[in-house]
Amino acid sequence: MMLTDIRDFLRKHQGASLNEIARHFRAEPALVESMLDRWILKGRVVAERDLTGGGCCGKCGGHSHIRYRWVD
Repeated sequence: MMLTDIRDFLRKHQGASLNEIARHFRAEPALVESMLDRWILKGRVVAERDLTGGGCCGKCGGHSHIRYRWVD
């Protein structure tokens, strides 16, 4: 998995949670998160609160309530 793979995935799916991206690439969420952070620093990805999700049970660590979206 490369940074461009994440870019292409986010463009195609118009946003995704950390867990969705990690599951797609069969990668550890921490690795995916560090790659997303690089895109965020470059201003190409934004992290947005997912307002469509349900209440927080605490099991996800809050990651599934953040959606990452590519910015052209």
